[in-house]
Amino acid sequence: MTVLFLVALGWLGLRTALLLAQTVRHTPEAQLGRAFQQELRDRGLIVEPRGR
Repeated sequence: MTVLFLVALGWLGLRTALLLAQTVRHTPEAQLGRAFQQELRDRGLIVEPRGR
């Protein structure tokens, strides 16, 4: 029972670490993508969505 508990705890810890690593990696990419879209809007190359 203790081994099962330790495996489950280790799995949850590893899953959390991987999720945090993915979030940290994705953040600069998302900022770059938003900046690029804003640049295209500023140049009139894409139309801004009506919902905004």
